[in-house]
Amino acid sequence: MEQFLNHLDLFKRLPSGERRRLAQAAQEKRYEKGDTVFREGQPAEAVWIVKSGRVHLMKFLADGKASTTCVMKSGEPFCCLPALDGKPYPVDAMAAIDSVVVRIPLAAFHQAMEHSAAFTHETLCVFCDRLRQVEHKSCMIYEPAEARLAQVLVGLMKKFGQTIPLTRQELAEVAGTTHETAIRTLSRFRQQGLIRSVRGKTTIVQPEKLRALADTQ
Repeated sequence: MEQFLNHLDLFKRLPSGERRRLAQAAQEKRYEKGDTVFREGQPAEAVWIVKSGRVHLMKFLADGKASTTCVMKSGEPFCCLPALDGKPYPVDAMAAIDSVVVRIPLAAFHQAMEHSAAFTHETLCVFCDRLRQVEHKSCMIYEPAEARLAQVLVGLMKKFGQTIPLTRQELAEVAGTTHETAIRTLSRFRQQGLIRSVRGKTTIVQPEKLRALADTQ
């Protein structure tokens, strides 16, 4: 566990003794695809980090539709704000594929922040960046579906590289559109030579043109 934390940017400024203490307090948990890590409204009790796999933070609407607020890959902490204020989780966290997640109890994490100003600063920077991403996504709802999907693909490309391992349904949930609309829009992107798709994956063929489409809508 300590070796895993050593390689994460969030913990690199933490003194080695504190990092070792966090590693001793941490627990590793395995989740199969579709399993719930925690649910909206449950008390925040830990800082969570994806060790392997992929976790989606989701809101389930009254009409049964799902909206994905964040896609978290290996090495990323998730649902960060409750780790600071201790309030209940605002979303559900679900394993999008078979995943291993590291759980660090809040008390241990807060103690590390108290013992290292540099670690506290790094924590706030990471968590604020995550908040910006969520705010940006909330503004996307006013844009056309084509622009939303282009922006989602560009954003996920920064995370995964040019091949994005999400299904069309998952892309629709991130973009806040219907599965049918996502299929039609991605088909247009494919016809324009912007992307190439195989089952469960989308490869960005012309990143600059896709960025221009995302920026000009």
